[in-house]
Amino acid sequence: MSRFRGTAGIVIAGAAGVLLAIGVLSRPATAFNRPSDPPAFGLVTVIPGQGIRLNVVCADEAGGPFPPGPCAVSLMVHDTAGNTLASQDVRLLPGQSASLPVVLDRGTNLPVGLDPCFEPAPDNVGHIIPSVEVFSVETGGTLLYVNPAAARLSAFGDGSVRPAH
Repeated sequence: MSRFRGTAGIVIAGAAGVLLAIGVLSRPATAFNRPSDPPAFGLVTVIPGQGIRLNVVCADEAGGPFPPGPCAVSLMVHDTAGNTLASQDVRLLPGQSASLPVVLDRGTNLPVGLDPCFEPAPDNVGHIIPSVEVFSVETGGTLLYVNPAAARLSAFGDGSVRPAH
């Protein structure tokens, strides 16, 4: 009888440990386009003769069990001090896109760092796909195409950013 109690105690303690680990390691699911946690770009550097273009597309295909919906988003480009150089609020139907081009008029030949960003509006229900281009002012041609640095800003803090396979 005492042997049974010892084995049962080990099994119960093990089960409790597994349930505790599952509770601690599980995280609640979050939506992609939470206004407080949009995808992030890093600093983009331009030189004279170049501009930056922040693009967004409202996905026209469902990303799960729900049909695609309209997108509402604010596009912004900041300087390295955090000042807003350009901004635009857009509302898009699925399949539509918008761009915010920025060309600096300056009297220096030094490179300038720009911070492109966007923020989904509280009423956004669509899936926003962002990108940034550095383009030639002379030709309009794309010199550099940039995707977001991470799926979400919070992905850096929780360790979910992993190399692609």
